[in-house]
Formats: sequence, structure tokens, C-alpha cells
Amino acid sequence: MPDQPQQTSPAPADCPYDYDQAFSRHRGLIDVSEQERLKCTRVAIAGVGGIGGHHAATLARTGLGRFVLADFDHYELHNMNRQYGASIGTLGRNKAEVMRDILHGINPEAEVRLMTRPLDRNSIDPFLEGADIVIDALDIMAQTARRALLAAARERGIPAFSAAPLGFGGAVFHYHPEGMSYDEFAGLEDGMSERQMLLHFLCAIGAQGPHLKYMDTSGIGCEGGTAPSLGLACQIGACMVATDVVAHLLGRRTPRWVPRFAQFDPYGRSYRERYRPWGARNPLQRLRMAVLRRRLPALAQDQPVAAAPAGQAG
Repeated sequence: MPDQPQQTSPAPADCPYDYDQAFSRHRGLIDVSEQERLKCTRVAIAGVGGIGGHHAATLARTGLGRFVLADFDHYELHNMNRQYGASIGTLGRNKAEVMRDILHGINPEAEVRLMTRPLDRNSIDPFLEGADIVIDALDIMAQTARRALLAAARERGIPAFSAAPLGFGGAVFHYHPEGMSYDEFAGLEDGMSERQMLLHFLCAIGAQGPHLKYMDTSGIGCEGGTAPSLGLACQIGACMVATDVVAHLLGRRTPRWVPRFAQFDPYGRSYRERYRPWGARNPLQRLRMAVLRRRLPALAQDQPVAAAPAGQAG
């Protein structure tokens, strides 16, 4: 039997809480009928450590009322700089369980389902069950899982949203079920090694932009697949995704589906909306891949890179 997300109950009925009052300050930006639509939306978030916890909290503050959170990992001290649920009091606790408690602290009436095991072919189906949107916040090393997740969402007609924290900013990449696929955008093929998929992923999300002028990328891929990260970049990326998610759900505007994407870097004083026709087959993107191999010597070496289990956030 496929593993089912754990069912969790909202806060006690006697909790002094009123949804309409809690989100009444949205008026003028989100009206009552739109707020009800958000309340009834279910979002499935894969990975709630790095940027995923920020996604969950930001969308909960916006009034989304139904969540599926997947993460098997536990908080460690090195998560403190960027992960929403990381604190001295949560060290050693499961990330999905901590974020569930945080979401219920924001909205005690929220429906929150958990999956505390790695995502695989047996668990992706129940993870996506009933989801209106999916957010990919998996670890950068979880490339096999990311391919499976985004392919499954595409097959089910579920739009997928994602953000990449890059330096002091972020970039957003969204996938329409009938548009360019993740494999096409990143240039992934069956039979690729984890190292090859990681290089293509990093080239797809981060091979252009102002962060390259100030970020030291030489250590990416060493020591368990770490990469430079800032909490403020996770916040920026989560806010960009939340804006696009809300605008999409309310029919306000069409998201920039890949091969279009946007990047904001306040440190580099830059906001750019970019277009990459043909995805990974774009001639300029092929050139960027060659440059990236020189910038990431640890990944360019012919040595295996350990894959992160699916469901773990970066």
C-alpha cells in the first residue's frame, strides 16, 4: 500500500479564532470572495526546510487553508541561518511537524497533512492527491525526486511553482502542465548521473544574473552538496512565489511559465524578467554550461555526488 500523508487535526474548537477577522486587513487587496477561494486552496509543498518553510508560512499568512507538507529531515544547527522553523527549541525535530505547528499557530483551522518519509513512486501519488498547486522546494541534490515530482504534477495537470535563492536575491521558475517541461528547460535525460543532473539544474536556475559577480561558487557540491545560502534570499524567493501563486489562483494575471522567468537581486540592484527560448537547447545556455563547469570544479570532476533523499529541503 502506498504511504499516505499523516492526517492532522486543526486546533481545538474552543480556540478564540475567527478566519475572516484574522485576514480582514487584506481588504483593498483581496476581497471576501477571493479570500474564500484562497481558504479552499490546497497546496502541496515538497520540502519545508530551506525555502519550503518560508513558502508554507507566507501562504498561510495570505490565508491559504489547506496544506500537504513533505519532509523527512530534522532540524540541525546549520539550518539556523535560513530555515523558517529552525530554532534552539526545534533542533532535532522533524521539519514537517514543526511547520505544521507553525501553520496552526497562524491559522488553527488550517487543514495540514504530513508526509514524513522520502518522496518516491509510492508516495508521490498520495502527496499530490487533491492538490491545486505544487511547490518544489526539494534539496538541490534531490534531482531524481525533482524529476519524478514535476513529471507527476505535469501528468495530473497541476501547475508547479518554484524559487531558487541566489545570493542576496531569488529567481522564480514555474511550470505549466501544457508548457515546457522541467526536463526540457534543464536539459535532463534518462540515464544521466546525479552529478550530470545537478550541473544541468544549476545551469538552468543560476547560470546568469548579478549574483555571479559577488558569489564564491567554488565550493558548491563539496561536503554533502552544500551551497552558499542566506535566509533573506529564501524570504525573497518565497514572497515572489506567493505573489505569483495568489495572482494565478485569483485569475489576476498569468504567471511567467518557463522558458520565461524572473530574477530579483536587491544587493545587485537588479530586477529582470528573462526569456530562454528552447530551454537547455538555447545556444547561449550551452555556452553558460561550459562556463559553469569551470566555475564549479568540484562538480566538474569525474566523481559521484551523493543524492539527497527525496522530500528533504535544502
